[in-house]
Amino acid sequence: MLYELFSSGPDEGLGRLMHAARQAHYTLPFLVLSVIEREGVAMGPAATGELARARRRSAHYRDVLGRLAADAEFTVLKGPSLASAYPSGVFRPQGDIDLLVPDEEQLWRIVGDLSDPAPAAVWVTVLGQERHLLVTLVWPPEEPLLDPEYRVELSTAALLGNAEVPIRVHPPEDPWLSNLVCLAEERLQRAFHPRDALDLYMLTGQGVPALADLVRTVVDFRLAPEVAELVRYTAAFLPVDGLTGMLPALDGKADAERERRRAESVPPTSATTAESLGSGAPLHGIRLGRVPSSVAMSRARIHRYGDEALLLTPVGAYLLVGEALVSPERYEAAHTELAGLLVSADADATRS
Repeated sequence: MLYELFSSGPDEGLGRLMHAARQAHYTLPFLVLSVIEREGVAMGPAATGELARARRRSAHYRDVLGRLAADAEFTVLKGPSLASAYPSGVFRPQGDIDLLVPDEEQLWRIVGDLSDPAPAAVWVTVLGQERHLLVTLVWPPEEPLLDPEYRVELSTAALLGNAEVPIRVHPPEDPWLSNLVCLAEERLQRAFHPRDALDLYMLTGQGVPALADLVRTVVDFRLAPEVAELVRYTAAFLPVDGLTGMLPALDGKADAERERRRAESVPPTSATTAESLGSGAPLHGIRLGRVPSSVAMSRARIHRYGDEALLLTPVGAYLLVGEALVSPERYEAAHTELAGLLVSADADATRS
């Protein structure tokens, strides 16, 4: 099965298989190593150590969740649920944790609970006209030269979409369907890779919902094209007969969804921050520094000045931008605006 996924053959050896896995996705070598170990193949200290480090990474994420208060409200999306579909001994590595929180109050509460030890960075994004928040906390990994950072993402919406697909706040109630739409949603950001195919294949081993329910859910979540593509991508390597049967019904729905996206698409233009706030386009925060304790807040608030905006949050102040690059002048102007804002806040606190 793994050889087919990575376009490799048994006669090429396990080393070639590992090389192909590394090229496909950074987590896949650990999965392949776990299968090699499960088959009783002897592994040297380097391979054994690599697999052990990946397992410690997953254990670290379990410990992170275990530190949260018992009454904290959140839902873990994808990772652990998908891992439970794999056979015993086959390790599905975890790159990050995705948490859905019911509201902003819970979001900042959990961010605070997770901030000991302090993260190396906290990234904040504002999305949609409802001002949903995506907060990413980042810590150095055990082996910084080899592994990506530890990362926990918290959001007030489960599926964030893109310019063509709207935000969907709640995932499907059925765990199987929730895993499917979360897998398909990834296609809005990147191409599918072999771990996606393995995930879908393993899900089919847990029983497939009624095809009518499946198609209806996929259509409701605006992901018919992505699910059809994922099923075909997987079927090229692995048997997913329980899902290929829905493709005739799904293809027409996928065509309709593509047409909806074309009809509602807006040509990309250069928008100011103020315009993006009005339209609900994503805005990313460039960190400016901490907000003093004298300006205590439990919720984020937006401070507008001209066409620009600052996002003031319990974890710091950010310049909101829609571009990847920001001029030094714009960055310095944001610092100046923030400094003036804090002086005014201190003056108000002194008078009161």
